[in-house]
Amino acid sequence: RGEARVRIPRPGITGVAVRGGVLTVTSQDAKVSLTLGEEAAAKWKARLEQPPKALVDKLDVKPGAKAWLWGIDDEDLAAQVKSRAGTVLTGGSASGCHVVFVQVDDEAGLGRIDRAAAAILDDGAVWVVHPKGKGGVADTAVFARAKVLGLTATKVAKISSTHTAEKLVVPRAKRGSAAR
Repeated sequence: RGEARVRIPRPGITGVAVRGGVLTVTSQDAKVSLTLGEEAAAKWKARLEQPPKALVDKLDVKPGAKAWLWGIDDEDLAAQVKSRAGTVLTGGSASGCHVVFVQVDDEAGLGRIDRAAAAILDDGAVWVVHPKGKGGVADTAVFARAKVLGLTATKVAKISSTHTAEKLVVPRAKRGSAAR
């Protein structure tokens, strides 16, 4: 903490070492040493040496899940979901899904969330994939649509450099109720 700040992207890390409670992180552009104490330095080192989570893990797609990819343009996302899920649907409708990925490119497409929500199981999730920045869909618009549908936003994930996604779920108190 403090005014000095250095950012080393995780893929850019070339070395991690601990000596005397000091963690040293090396990259092509910088070498940063942090005095953390033996225990904390060892934990940081172990964590930094682990490979980063795959996107499909961040999106909580379970092995064998039934997934629906509705209008998803991102080939990497589609490939990762297909490699993990047991059943992957790509048509214009689905039901009984553990997870639905729906692409919403503009405010006019927010109604697609309604159909996606109707396709999930009570403990399922809808990931609304949308463009970042100006010209994209504001996350507040996604949250407002979710609220109308009785869904709760629980997570945000970076899908790519151009797209992000919000995870919408049925609140636990409403699962299994006739109101759903």
